[in-house]
Amino acid sequence: MKKESMLVVEDEDIMREALVDYFSDGGHEVDAANDGDNALEKVNLEDYNVIIIDLKLPGRDGLSVLKDVRAKNPDAKVIIITAYPSIETEEEAKRIGATDYLPKPFEIDYLENLIERSYKLEVVPVPVVEEPVVEEEIITPCIWTQAGIVNKRTCTLGYQCQNSCKFHAAMIKKDKFKNDPRIKPYIDKLCSLLGKKQCRYTMSGEISLRSCDRLYLCEQCEFDQTVQDEIDRQQAIKTSGMKKVQAQKYSKVAMVQHTGRSDN
Repeated sequence: MKKESMLVVEDEDIMREALVDYFSDGGHEVDAANDGDNALEKVNLEDYNVIIIDLKLPGRDGLSVLKDVRAKNPDAKVIIITAYPSIETEEEAKRIGATDYLPKPFEIDYLENLIERSYKLEVVPVPVVEEPVVEEEIITPCIWTQAGIVNKRTCTLGYQCQNSCKFHAAMIKKDKFKNDPRIKPYIDKLCSLLGKKQCRYTMSGEISLRSCDRLYLCEQCEFDQTVQDEIDRQQAIKTSGMKKVQAQKYSKVAMVQHTGRSDN
């Protein structure tokens, strides 16, 4: 990969420092910002060749930053990274002008390959004969593909393998793969990354595995809000059921009392 001028916009200290250190060690000129407003205050924003932006940022979110970056620097390679991937935000990011959209966690060298690949796609010559040109899709490979155990499989869950992935659960149950040395390094790495900052729901045993990227500011966490909404929904169902039971009970009592008065 040729040497680039890069900007990393990431509020999580560990991730920001890891990206800066990795690309700086590779000879790139790397600046960093820990929120969207800070990033947009960069006076030479238009001079960066590559800009990596986290989707969830304090103040202005990643999509808002992406819009301003595109207005000031339409030629930059802009990669959106996120721990909360969704089809909707990916489509919106691509519509605004993101070069790529990458779920966390990911291998940093894979991110580097995405950036390098984006430059190669630019210089592909136009065919002399007019015919449809199908660009190869840049995918996020499953850890089982990276380990060389399955031929080709994409990851759609942001590497939440042991928490959400049914394919991973089925593979790991097979005796021949349970202790396979090819997959073990990938599982160990995911566990080590998640173990540095585990979600409180993981620590309490309510879910099997999830990392925390909000420094335990649960009131700002979409996952926590989703859980609380589900708790409220279940409580509402329970309350509604109890009210129905009580209403039926009172109805039966009233009917018995009414029947008794009629017989007298």
